[in-house]
Amino acid sequence: MTTASSNNSYVRNGQLYITPTLTADTIGEAALVDGFVYNITGCTYNITQGISYTSPLNKAAANSSNIGADQTFDVAAYTRACSAVSNSTSGKIINPIQSARLSTRRTASIKYGRVEVRAKIPTG
Repeated sequence: MTTASSNNSYVRNGQLYITPTLTADTIGEAALVDGFVYNITGCTYNITQGISYTSPLNKAAANSSNIGADQTFDVAAYTRACSAVSNSTSGKIINPIQSARLSTRRTASIKYGRVEVRAKIPTG
């Protein structure tokens, strides 16, 4: 699962680091498998839905903060996307690994040039 936590992404010496962490370090190992509701920090489900988020930026939209305002707030979808429940009877567990959620929407743009990425990615 991805979070906006600074435990999972940070900048040091001008380089971006994305680091996985264990969910059990935050909520305990027993909570992963039974009787816990985990709310994901900084969940952006409802603001990343709808036409205004996926449409190209324009001058009027660039100054507004109503991303996703073209649709109603969907509580059920938000709950499914932004929380996890562990239940040993039904076999549901909370994802044991957390990673970073990064967004540059409305904060960065590249007109000319290129983006170069060097990453160590496991095989499999």
